[in-house]
Amino acid sequence: MLGVIVTIACLVAALWGVNLQQIQESFRQANYWTLPVMLGLLFLFFWLKAYRWRMLLQPVKKLKISEVAPAMMIGFMGNNILPAHLGEFLRVYVLGRQFQIPKTTVLSTVVLERLFDIVAILCYLWCGIYFAPGLSKDYQTASLFLAGIMPVIILVLAAYLIWTEAVIGLFQKLFSLIPFLPEKLTHLVLEMMRAGAEGMASMKSGRLAFGIIWTSFAQWFINGLSILVALWSFQIEITPLAAFVVLGVTAFGVTVPATPGFFGVVQFCFKISLQPFGVPEAKAFAASIYYHLVQYIPVTLVGLYYSNRTGLKLSDAEREAEKELEDLEGQDGEH
Repeated sequence: MLGVIVTIACLVAALWGVNLQQIQESFRQANYWTLPVMLGLLFLFFWLKAYRWRMLLQPVKKLKISEVAPAMMIGFMGNNILPAHLGEFLRVYVLGRQFQIPKTTVLSTVVLERLFDIVAILCYLWCGIYFAPGLSKDYQTASLFLAGIMPVIILVLAAYLIWTEAVIGLFQKLFSLIPFLPEKLTHLVLEMMRAGAEGMASMKSGRLAFGIIWTSFAQWFINGLSILVALWSFQIEITPLAAFVVLGVTAFGVTVPATPGFFGVVQFCFKISLQPFGVPEAKAFAASIYYHLVQYIPVTLVGLYYSNRTGLKLSDAEREAEKELEDLEGQDGEH
């Protein structure tokens, strides 16, 4: 219910004060010849994700990109159609079942992915806010605050890896203070945190650690470039640094509880992040729809294709993902 409320609120906010005829005109004047470019960037983005996941799994089991990609795409498809980011547990289920890898081990690599994603996205967001021309000094001040937060985040991550249970207990108390936070989402985050500390084996290898770091930054650079192409498709001429701002705001925006697919949330994030650059709201909304659908439709279709190949029925996807979460909670209780 909370997800529906958040989605509707974001969609209303994204459309508030926007002329619908101007949105229609923006779509009519858009350059859709950029679609092959955006699909190519999307392919490269997920290829890098699969390559990084393979490196994270390498200390446990050496797999090919073609072997990890199906489970990964099924997981992202799950995030598009299932509530509470259950796609993360769906990919744990698929890969673990296919290659007989312990569930907690697979989940730990997924958590590490998210940690490296956070660091990379924060860096791009800071660069965008601090160096983008045309922004007021207030934004540069905010970017300095963001730069100050990053070392704190790194220290928190270090503490999490050293004193895992204590940090998880602290987060559990913080979550309990938020009465409207879905219990399912709370369990998901806490279990992913528990698993993440177990997945540091790949970081003991300098070669793997370097590969994981550069692919983390490369894939989000590609995503930012995809946002830039989407904006240019609607005659929004802005600096690439502004696309990094949109990237950062949107990436963190989709972490809020919302309906599957994050419709409304993405549109609102585009609107608020492009306002300081003087982008017309109608064009920002139209570009966000274009970018969103180019991301959503291919990922969902590819995930459904691999789901069909692995014999996972769509009707069973949510049940299997929830079962994985329950099994992991049960294993944690045994410890």
